[in-house]
Amino acid sequence: MILGPPRMKAMRLKFVLLGLLLGLHVLLGSFPQIMADFGVGRSGIWFRDMHSMLAASDAAREGLDPFVSNPYDLGGERHIYPDWWFALDRLALGRADSYWLGLVVIGLFWLAVLAVLPLRSGRELGWSLLVCASPPFWLAVNRANPDLLIFALLTPVVPLLLHRRPWVRFLPPGLVALATGLKFFPALAGVAFLAPAGTRREWWQRWLLIAVLVGFLAWSLTDDIQRYLAAGWIARGLFSFGAAVIPLNFGWNAEACVTLARLTGAALVLWAVLRRPDAFLRQLDEREQRFGVMGAAVLAGMFFLTVGYLYKIIFAVWLLPVLLSLSGAAGPWRRRAQLALLCLVAMVWIEGLVCAGLSLLPAHSAGSGGVLMRRLAATLCGGLAWGFVLPTVIFFGAQLRSYWQQWQGSASPAGPAQPR
Repeated sequence: MILGPPRMKAMRLKFVLLGLLLGLHVLLGSFPQIMADFGVGRSGIWFRDMHSMLAASDAAREGLDPFVSNPYDLGGERHIYPDWWFALDRLALGRADSYWLGLVVIGLFWLAVLAVLPLRSGRELGWSLLVCASPPFWLAVNRANPDLLIFALLTPVVPLLLHRRPWVRFLPPGLVALATGLKFFPALAGVAFLAPAGTRREWWQRWLLIAVLVGFLAWSLTDDIQRYLAAGWIARGLFSFGAAVIPLNFGWNAEACVTLARLTGAALVLWAVLRRPDAFLRQLDEREQRFGVMGAAVLAGMFFLTVGYLYKIIFAVWLLPVLLSLSGAAGPWRRRAQLALLCLVAMVWIEGLVCAGLSLLPAHSAGSGGVLMRRLAATLCGGLAWGFVLPTVIFFGAQLRSYWQQWQGSASPAGPAQPR
């Protein structure tokens, strides 16, 4: 197949982005002190989170209960995620495999990122690099966090849903189910199945499959969900991401803050869905729309449901194509998209730059004002997160409304238009 000039340009820009990111990884791997200066520690070992998952599997193999204690974990931390991770032992994988397995997961993640980003111009390359080369991404890669694997597993959902062969369009629910069995929150990506595609008959068949998978997940994960909720775990300090970050920084009750954040999120989503229709979004590429709505559901869901670490922002990559398209086009969404991009870039860099600045000061100066500066930076980034999430929620509501209107306007017995 001969690629046209636009595709050739996109390929060249993707190679440039990949080369720059690989160069950054080599630099950080050779001089890990740079990460430490930016507030990203190495935790004594590369790929700490991948090691923890393998340690939990090893402990279960030895007859121990990693939900109670895990002596094989470097920090002695309990396993709080589903027991599906224990299947690593059945694949003959253990703690000794954490390094090469971490590299594989990181490689799959960056391949998925390149598959999502269109990179139609130098402008899009610049914005993408500012996001993907930021300290929260360093943190995710440094730890080989399972969210990288989740991203790689879920990215094929959109192209598979848009595939021309009907049987291929039944594969995405299985990917979402697998990812959900690893870390709960990927269930939010199921919003991608609300988009009309194929015939009505196919749509209902898909939802029958989804109902079966939901029943299986409910049976398999009930105990895991109860254990996770009982742990009451939330992230604190630098590189935190959640609607409750600001009040938590001022010492408010954590349970009350998270509960209020969840109620606020539910109210905002309802408001966004009920707002007046905006047909402008239909001009977007269908692939971009679906990645965008999936990214909006995952990011906004995690933002309002709990407080996690800022490496969750890797899922903003699904939103980047939509934001880049809207920010460069005339229309009512241009300023919202520009605001979201600016808040996103500022949010992922400010805390790291503050830490780097403090590292250059004498020890006594950094110690006296460092705590206050870090707290102010965290609070500022908590506000910037709202500036990014609010346009995301509005986009999410508009997309759901658009899907509903497409179903209402579909008078053909065949249902919505076939995927491209």
